Amino acid sequence: MTTVLLTGASSGIGAATALALDRAGMTVFAGFRDPSEAGPLHKGASDRLQVLTLDITDADSIASAVARLDAQLGEAGLDAVINNAGEGIPGPLEILPIDQLRQQLEVNVIGQVAVTQAILPLLRRAGGRVIFVGSIGGKVAVQFAGPYHASKYAMEAIADSWRQELDPEGIAVSLIEPGPIATPIWAKAAERIDKLLANASPQTARYADRLRSFQETLRSQGKNGSSPAEVAETIEQAVTAEKPSSRYAVGPSAKLASAVRPLLPDKLLDAVGKRLAR
Repeated sequence: MTTVLLTGASSGIGAATALALDRAGMTVFAGFRDPSEAGPLHKGASDRLQVLTLDITDADSIASAVARLDAQLGEAGLDAVINNAGEGIPGPLEILPIDQLRQQLEVNVIGQVAVTQAILPLLRRAGGRVIFVGSIGGKVAVQFAGPYHASKYAMEAIADSWRQELDPEGIAVSLIEPGPIATPIWAKAAERIDKLLANASPQTARYADRLRSFQETLRSQGKNGSSPAEVAETIEQAVTAEKPSSRYAVGPSAKLASAVRPLLPDKLLDAVGKRLAR
């Protein structure tokens, strides 16, 4: 039976993936920073699904989760880790508090690496694989989402490097690159902009109108993006494929951006970014 560790299982892509893999007959270890939020997932899943306390920014939490898996799985090891946990912190780079930039990178980059480092011994036992949930935002960046894009660009490089480093051992590394997906991350990002706008500094005022427009874009994407189930289906492919792809673009906009990004001049991309905050 396929065994999978999934981070960030509380909502959106994570919850949809946990349920999809559970329905496919896998044993899913679903990571929650706060396990008290796992009730809805338990109601939709089989008895195989197991909830783990896992804060990917906390070394002790990671070590505890991996120790539990080690004790339970033994020499059979783990078949796949799916690094899905993440968040989006928006804002003009000029006024972004540096601690928020650190938080963005800690969650979306450092935490992914920390979990993967810790779980690799279990993956080696099973000849398993590593899956990172990135974003098409790791290929195309727009204004006011610099911290998020920086984290996703970083994951492109990390996935590429790790894929090469683990290839001699037969451990595949795949990167999932969704376009806009209807998940709570967008609403949370819009709420963060409200907090930025509450700061009536001259620097904030300079960006206020464009930030409000960008905020509406975020809310629209949260409502009109593709279904998390579409991403979950693609992740299942990456888990089960005999020879998984290195990259999986999910959704029409992601596939289009992946195809045309190398062909477009920066000025044209800048124009697209400006349209999102007008």
